[in-house]
Amino acid sequence: MSIYSFESGIPALFSSDERSRLSISEQHYKDGSSCLQWEYEVDSFLTVKQPIGYSPFQEGAKSQARDSFAVWIYNLVPCDGRLSFEFGRGIHVDCRFNFGLNFQGWRTAWVAYERDMQGTPHPDMDTLTVRIPKEAGSGTLFIDQLMLNTPIDPRFHTRDFQVTTVNTGADASANAHWLALYAFEQLKPLLELPETVSMEQAAAHAQMNERFEALFYKKHDMAIEQEDIERLQRRFAEYGIVRRGDSIIGRPVELPFFDHFPTSLKEELKAIANSVQLSEITRFLMETAICYRSSKQEEQRARLQTMFIDTLDHLDDQGWTYGSTQGTVHHFGYNFRDYYPAVFLMRHTLKEAGKLERTQRTMRWYSGVGRIHTPLVEVEGNIDIFNTTLHGMLASLLVMDETVGKVRELQAFREWLGQSLLPAPGLRAAYKMDGSAYHHVNHYPAYAVGGFQGVTPVMYVLSGTSYKIGEQAHETIRKALLSMRLYSNKREWLLSLAARHPTGKWAIDPEPFAYMALTGTPDGKKAVDEEVAAAYLRLLEPIERTEAARFFEEAGIFAEADPNGHWTMNYAALAIHRRGSWMAGMRGHSRYLWANETYISANLYGRYISHGHLQIMSQGEPINNEDSGYHHEGWNWNRWPGTTTIHKPIDELRSDVRNVDTFSGFEEMLLSDETYAGGLHLEGRNGMFAMKLHEHPKYEGSHRARKSAFFFEDRIICLGTDIENDNCECPTGTTLFQSYLPAPEDPIWVDGAEPVSAFPYFHTTKLDHPVWLLDNKGNGYYVAAGQTLSVSKTTQHSKHQATDADTQGDFAAAWLEHGTSPKGGGYEYAIWVGADRERIEDFCKRMQVSEKASYTVLRKDRSAHVVLDVESRTTAYALFEADDHIDTGYLIAVDTPSMVMIREDGEKLIVSAVDPDLRFYSETETDQYDEYGVQKEVSVYSRKWLHAESRVHTLRITLKGQWAGQADVEGVRVAASEVIGTVIEVACKDASPCEFTLVRVTQMN
Repeated sequence: MSIYSFESGIPALFSSDERSRLSISEQHYKDGSSCLQWEYEVDSFLTVKQPIGYSPFQEGAKSQARDSFAVWIYNLVPCDGRLSFEFGRGIHVDCRFNFGLNFQGWRTAWVAYERDMQGTPHPDMDTLTVRIPKEAGSGTLFIDQLMLNTPIDPRFHTRDFQVTTVNTGADASANAHWLALYAFEQLKPLLELPETVSMEQAAAHAQMNERFEALFYKKHDMAIEQEDIERLQRRFAEYGIVRRGDSIIGRPVELPFFDHFPTSLKEELKAIANSVQLSEITRFLMETAICYRSSKQEEQRARLQTMFIDTLDHLDDQGWTYGSTQGTVHHFGYNFRDYYPAVFLMRHTLKEAGKLERTQRTMRWYSGVGRIHTPLVEVEGNIDIFNTTLHGMLASLLVMDETVGKVRELQAFREWLGQSLLPAPGLRAAYKMDGSAYHHVNHYPAYAVGGFQGVTPVMYVLSGTSYKIGEQAHETIRKALLSMRLYSNKREWLLSLAARHPTGKWAIDPEPFAYMALTGTPDGKKAVDEEVAAAYLRLLEPIERTEAARFFEEAGIFAEADPNGHWTMNYAALAIHRRGSWMAGMRGHSRYLWANETYISANLYGRYISHGHLQIMSQGEPINNEDSGYHHEGWNWNRWPGTTTIHKPIDELRSDVRNVDTFSGFEEMLLSDETYAGGLHLEGRNGMFAMKLHEHPKYEGSHRARKSAFFFEDRIICLGTDIENDNCECPTGTTLFQSYLPAPEDPIWVDGAEPVSAFPYFHTTKLDHPVWLLDNKGNGYYVAAGQTLSVSKTTQHSKHQATDADTQGDFAAAWLEHGTSPKGGGYEYAIWVGADRERIEDFCKRMQVSEKASYTVLRKDRSAHVVLDVESRTTAYALFEADDHIDTGYLIAVDTPSMVMIREDGEKLIVSAVDPDLRFYSETETDQYDEYGVQKEVSVYSRKWLHAESRVHTLRITLKGQWAGQADVEGVRVAASEVIGTVIEVACKDASPCEFTLVRVTQMN
């Protein structure tokens, strides 16, 4: 490919018309130190005689990148008309695009030949002609970094005021929140202009300004030393920013991605560009603003002001300005977020310097604040925006003059934000009714943390004013925030929720809880939300004494106790069970919710992470993943606790990450074809989880299992049936535990009077009687007879999840062997969390006497797993199929695969039921299957049902005896009550559990 940077003169292949003049200039540059200067007249043209190098995209290619043209143009004076870029064979033009000239400074265009240009590109194209429009008259343009052909990910090209027709489909894509800046700016306000700015509104603006400023700048917090100024001056000098008359030059400012550079040349071209990263220069602006506001010396303030304004002017000259998208702005919010508060802190100074209006337009453009005028029915929340851009959106409105236009914009912001926070239908972002926080079309705590960090301070800024968000929106995000402390212990969340970050270190930030508490209650009746404040105080460490903590404690609010109970989050296929200070969580996946997220350098061995992963977090001070047994170095990626997997050599377990379509990048997010995965709770105290496991055929399409777990107080009963696959080389197993050994001699217990301290240790036995185990984390295991149990203590050799580097560590592990190519395999074991040797041994003995057994398995087959918990008088049913003859306990039949829990309470039954199928679609998606009917890998972003709402389905449950509802419950109806039984109809939606109480009408027959 050919890249022209004009560092060695004018290439011989470049020519122009007679009235034009081409030369090399060092006045402006985008890489190196020079560029091509074109002094043009009316109807001038420039020609490049060089094979373009274009090749049509070939379906089935490993990469989806499309051949594209890229160029940088510097314009001294904005003018009318549009440059025409024409590509062809000799004088024959095959394709073209236009480039607007109404700008000053640098602008770029990335244009895909096949999608974004008029005409049809041809592989033999050998000529580029650039034509000046008549309206432009005469003038000068500077050209740099011209790439005749370069492969670019088709998701990334971004249109702007220069190239309005590029990648228009991005306005409705998964990346629209980043890329649709041009579309957002075309939206017209939907609200009417108020007649005046009321006194109440003016007072609200002042309060919001004060609160917003306090988020980033605390008065008197720091004393500015001369070294602080000199440090900033040294950084400023590194940027090379200098003024030359009316112009300004300096090192180019770029995003870190360089998506238009070919992979093989990327490092070389980055070195030539010698650019400053956008995130670095915006951090500099923020630090300069804080020093300026904190300094009391006029000389210091003058120097800081000059550096700040020179940097803003340089950014503007570099094209970081209103109407420009720099070729692409995907994920740029992470690199630009310091810009907004920096400008806000300097707003008065910029206004005096005549720079605020221009800069406000830049803030408006890059924050995409025009999106607030989207019709509400089309609004979708987005955690990326909440995390990186929401503050910028609000700042761009707060710095406006006190006009009725500002009032209307703030009112639209309130409506848009409120709509963004409402429970989202289908797999839309951002928050669900069950507390899930969505990003990448799944529950994703690693992103949710940033979302909460962005939204909650803004809610606080708006609170107590007419711009505060609505009650339902407030309740929705409040529930999502409080849910985060349920699936985390104390701050670190379950590994099954790690997505592509299985480090075990990702954790809650308590600060959003403080802002949420200070926002007040959703109904507005209390200025402080005491429940959220109490949660905040629990999450703090004893040494963390914050201003918010002191405020809450002075108000008589104290840390909450550790949450106890059972919670169902079926939009995450997640069950959470907590007692005392410990937590257990179990997660699955389905045809709607992906099994794993893997990138080319992240989570390379994590394909089994949600195959019924059952993790117990109970150890550490505070409780955390590593002290509870997880350790990245040496972790056997085959053996997530609770999972049933094919145990493969590490090289075979490595993901084969592909770029499967234009909706996604190089990533793996595999879907099952099963709809049955999720959980159920009863009275908020106990619960269950079940799933039909079917691994994607990309790896092991024959691998299936039916799995369940039943949670009663401190006991977890785990059942499996119908384990099968065709892999005759690698054994299949169900993991009870895999636990890191800080010291090799750390003991475990294996059904004996003495601990096993030996290292290494390995034991396999076919059980002719039940046995008990005790891991090194205080969890006891009862293992039923008739199974093959393996236990080990050994040094494990593994791979780093991101880098492929060799790792090792010492671990204890136990698993049940199902052999190779199992057919009809199964298992039964129970966990007693927080047990010691005496208690688990006694438990095992009692389980062998039916009258003393803690639980009874009433049924364990392909159709149903049914467990009776004796102590709570609760029967729990994992019903994998519709079944007219369950005839177990009180349950006669169900007409839908479902989960049911029934607790006897005298003459009453407390019943909870759920259809775990999210029901976004019912038909078979033909494009997910090949000609042989085998499921293919597809991007979840390509699915037509992605934003479909969950469909209502009526579940019919038949119970023995005659029953009536104790009270009306929405969606529950007694359809028939006869001597033989009672039919209950439950309207199920969103896989949401429904609980109701029945009273006996007559004695059971």
